[in-house]
Amino acid sequence: MMKGAVPVNYIVFDLGKVLIDYSYVDFFALLREHGLQAARVEDFLLQAGLHDYEHGYLACDDFLAGMNGLLARPLAQEQLMQAWNGLFAPIPEMLELAAELKNHYPVYLLSNIGKLHWDFLSATYALDTYCHDRLASFEVGAMKPAATIYHAAQQRFALEPAYTLFIDDKQENIQGAIACGWQGFVHRDPAATRDCLYKLTGFAN
Repeated sequence: MMKGAVPVNYIVFDLGKVLIDYSYVDFFALLREHGLQAARVEDFLLQAGLHDYEHGYLACDDFLAGMNGLLARPLAQEQLMQAWNGLFAPIPEMLELAAELKNHYPVYLLSNIGKLHWDFLSATYALDTYCHDRLASFEVGAMKPAATIYHAAQQRFALEPAYTLFIDDKQENIQGAIACGWQGFVHRDPAATRDCLYKLTGFAN
């Protein structure tokens, strides 16, 4: 542990791009084949209602219908759902790290995510293997970096903010956690994150 560092007693991981990777390349190619006019997948998802969906304001069927409504040749709902859930790949080094840490610390997940992906990832990658509990934005009605979601996590996980380390790939989400009194580390690669944990805890190196 780094001399003078505040102890870390709780570890909270983001999910996407930290424990599980994702890519829109194949998904976007499929949409373009079906007449999507948007130049960027981010624009398409915004128009389809992703922001409301990941807040829990939009039902899964309505979100799928919103995506299909932007295609000249809509997909069957089941095909669209399979494509939407087909974005992911595990990051083995990070899943292994989370599993190791779980044997020594309370480990939690906190993610901006909608119900379809949450349910799919929970089943496909057995997320409960890597954490003691987990919380999704659609369950809270708030998304990182809003303070509401960090406060909800504190209450649900019984965290002591000053002794909680949050690991996320987005600087703004780490800033949001720090504003709520947590410690934070921006994840860039498994080696750097493991090194950070070693310096703060003396573990995982």
